[in-house]
Amino acid sequence: MANPIPVGPGERTLRVGKHKLRVFTYKPARYRGGPLLVVFHGMKRNADDYRDFAASIADRFDMVVAAPKFDLKTYPIGRYQRGGIVSRSSLLPRARWTTTAALALVDALRRDEGKPNLDFHLLGHSAGGQIVGRLAAFSPNKARRIIVANPSSWVFPDLDVPFPHGFGGRTASLASQAALKRFLALPLIVYLGTADIGRSNLENTRGARAQGSSRYQRGRNFFKAGRALANKKRWPFGWRLVKVPGVGHDGRAMFASARIKQALFG
Repeated sequence: MANPIPVGPGERTLRVGKHKLRVFTYKPARYRGGPLLVVFHGMKRNADDYRDFAASIADRFDMVVAAPKFDLKTYPIGRYQRGGIVSRSSLLPRARWTTTAALALVDALRRDEGKPNLDFHLLGHSAGGQIVGRLAAFSPNKARRIIVANPSSWVFPDLDVPFPHGFGGRTASLASQAALKRFLALPLIVYLGTADIGRSNLENTRGARAQGSSRYQRGRNFFKAGRALANKKRWPFGWRLVKVPGVGHDGRAMFASARIKQALFG
């Protein structure tokens, strides 16, 4: 039975498989049935703030917002930023992935709205951008747009670079030319603040450092790598690069920018 998200800010708890998630919601007073926007928070795990950041997007573009909270105790870096796809020693069953739970949550929210085919967009900033990027790489879905904003690291389209920074290593059994082709064809938006060049909380692993010296540089290098591979293979290339001039590592400012329209709708 439908249980629509109420008008205004709200909160509900949803169980998807073994995952129980608090979800912070927002629906505009004049909502007319537009798409669902699922927002993934940063490392502070402040889903309520990210819901509030996205409320202006919902008001401007007739969208309904849902921001799930992935608490630090249950979802440390391996289970949140890296998608819960691997353990320390091996690839986990797909049913246990956090990215799988995230997509199941989308379906649950669409059912609650009474619209199981409701269009949806995924938007992740910072740590949320990391999980959304890994979801895009390894969990096929039908999002209208997948917007990855200012993460510390990316999944480069490279079979020789080990996970979590590429398709190799413990995820090699999932990797193939077909997987790369699918990834490059996605409606993936590389959404970057041009002033996001600081090093505060920047991932400092060897794999992340190889991508560049800042979030802005890493995002640009990721986009260039994807475009170069698509051109070399003559594959369809669905990614787009959208820059927000003068904005640093600031989720509120990234969401409030006029450039968010370009990211969401092109």
